[in-house]
Amino acid sequence: MRKVMWMGTFVVAGLMMVTGCAQQKRSAGKATDGLNRIHFDFDKSNIKSEFEPVLRNNAAWLQAHSKKNVVVEGHCDERGSNEYNIALGERRANAAKNYLKNLGVAANRMDSISYGEERPMATCHEESCWWQNRRAEFVAK
Repeated sequence: MRKVMWMGTFVVAGLMMVTGCAQQKRSAGKATDGLNRIHFDFDKSNIKSEFEPVLRNNAAWLQAHSKKNVVVEGHCDERGSNEYNIALGERRANAAKNYLKNLGVAANRMDSISYGEERPMATCHEESCWWQNRRAEFVAK
């Protein structure tokens, strides 16, 4: 009986680790190089004022590294259909890209892609994770 209970403990512990709520795949803050990610409200693609300084810093970094290009990746949380989230992620990536363009980053140095809900940063199913997944990331190339 002890042997069975002992094995059951590992199974339960293993399941808890796999389904843990606050599990993160990447750290919050930095995306690549000197470029930082921004976050969005639920079902929105407008740039929040609190992330304008982040975008100004990203634009300054890109201007200082003129040989680098950037891919702006749009991401969503898991709510909504795949099709809807791909479109929303595209709107988010384009909003960030347009903001950088208005700050003087040449359009031909930027590409965008939407991953919708396919690349979550956090894997639990509640607001504490969803806000982390509603983001645009900036990947220098």
